Amino acid sequence: MKKVIVFFALLILLSTLCISAYAYKANIVVDNKVVNYNVPDVSITVNGNKFDTGKNPPLIIDNNTIVPLRSISEGLGEKVNWDGPTQTVTVTTKDKVIKLFIGKDYAIINSNKVSLLAPARLINRDTTYVPMRFLFENLGYDVKWIGDKYIIQATKKVDPPSVNNVNITSFTSDYLNGTYTISVKGDGPLTYTQGSINDDTSIRIYFDFNNAINTVTNKQITIDKSGLNLAYIGQNKLQPAITRLVVNMDYSMPYTITQSQDKKEFDISFKIGQNKVSNITAAKINNNDQITINTDADHFNPSRYGDNKIIIDISGATLSMPDGKLSGNISFAGNVVTEIRYSQLDANTVRVVAYTNLKADFSVQYTGQGIMLTITKPDPNKKQLVYIDPGHGGSDPGAIGIGGIHEADINLAIALKLKTLLDNGGYRTMISRTTDTDVGLYDRPYQANNEGADVFVSIHSDSFGSPSANGTTVLYYPNGYNGDTRDEKTFAQIIHDNLMKQISTSDRGLSERPNLVVLNQTKMPAVLVETGFVTSPTDAQLLTDDNFQWKVAQGIYNGIVDYFDKLSNGSISTTVSDSVYKSN
Repeated sequence: MKKVIVFFALLILLSTLCISAYAYKANIVVDNKVVNYNVPDVSITVNGNKFDTGKNPPLIIDNNTIVPLRSISEGLGEKVNWDGPTQTVTVTTKDKVIKLFIGKDYAIINSNKVSLLAPARLINRDTTYVPMRFLFENLGYDVKWIGDKYIIQATKKVDPPSVNNVNITSFTSDYLNGTYTISVKGDGPLTYTQGSINDDTSIRIYFDFNNAINTVTNKQITIDKSGLNLAYIGQNKLQPAITRLVVNMDYSMPYTITQSQDKKEFDISFKIGQNKVSNITAAKINNNDQITINTDADHFNPSRYGDNKIIIDISGATLSMPDGKLSGNISFAGNVVTEIRYSQLDANTVRVVAYTNLKADFSVQYTGQGIMLTITKPDPNKKQLVYIDPGHGGSDPGAIGIGGIHEADINLAIALKLKTLLDNGGYRTMISRTTDTDVGLYDRPYQANNEGADVFVSIHSDSFGSPSANGTTVLYYPNGYNGDTRDEKTFAQIIHDNLMKQISTSDRGLSERPNLVVLNQTKMPAVLVETGFVTSPTDAQLLTDDNFQWKVAQGIYNGIVDYFDKLSNGSISTTVSDSVYKSN
């Protein structure tokens, strides 16, 4: 009888021990609220060995398994930093900087925004917990959840065998005799696979270059010819390295692919034919002069040359005028237009030039019958036309800063304040966006060129992987680069000097940037102002302050006024590009 009693006592004791080991019971603080936690223990193995997180066990909250970030990251040899004022935790690995924000359901990995299944949160007010799969995978581990046993199994990813990657060194295009060719070059043989994606509005064909690293900075080519829209190239994958070329078109078009004998050059060619310019007419419409260019070409490049020439270059076109001439004059005495000339500038470009008796306003648009150039005598009560470009917007938030602030929102806030100052100052303004919407990168300079803007100002905020970087920079297109004779540096210096009188951020001076689209595609003087760093605690606090935004806007406004005043009194010379255009 005693043996039976002892047996049952042992059985009860073992049962009690099993239950206490299986269930984790505690009152814990989750997001500053006390929660009675009673969920089975979750254990972790790493490469088959038990991994102990000490007094901070894995938890299951709201059906999400979360783990202590510091215990795991440092236990796996990574560096962790906590910034209390901004509630930000940063994990630094050999190839990543991972930033998480308490209460936010996203992370920033090497400046890229990534969604989380559950927000980063504080447990017991002092320990950061994050979704287990996100953390392990970004630390380089494959992870598996064994649900019936409440086990997290993490296994170190094995690096694939090393391969000799090819560098993509060139991405260009050419249009000759009705054939449009897109060329990709590498420093080694290029191998590829291809495919297509169709949707309701367009067709995209793509070519994946295997074991290829993209090194080109000009990643997009705008085409806009006979249904062929654009081409772009980018790094699609890193392991294995794949660079993808995409060509976008309105409908399925035949093409041919050729490669050089050494396979280092890849060409894709489209036979799109040659467009014609068949006639040019002009008429007075009220106070405007309207020039109509009859053509089936839909790609054109407007520009101003000095104060008295407005130029339209029509790409992919040849002259087929009624008189058969390849150059000529059209007599027209308009409100401001004194003469119109046309010529076959080169084998693929027709140039039309309108001469005016003063610096006139103009706008260009494509109609079903061709290109319409409208030239207007300027309103004497209105000053110069300023194009304002708040960078990013819509699906592109730009850089994500401290506390989750979006660069696009700051850019827009400052741009709208600048527009108010310019409008009140009697200037004419255009702005690329007034709300948080998408605007194409090339659409911004294209709009400014089409409307004959006098200057272009793009507003941005900077970012960096370290919070120590801070300050204000003004970017400009290098003077004389590729034959462009706009004096961009003078415009940038004037904007910079006036801006820094209004604000007290660190002065990072001027910086040449030849590869920025808004600077290299504009035809008028242009600058890009990096107002401050959203990743700097001090700058971020300023950038989100309404008073500081007004100071930035005022500084840029003062610079624009100062620039136009100096042009007017002759202390600086006009800065409209000339040598990039051949004479006509």
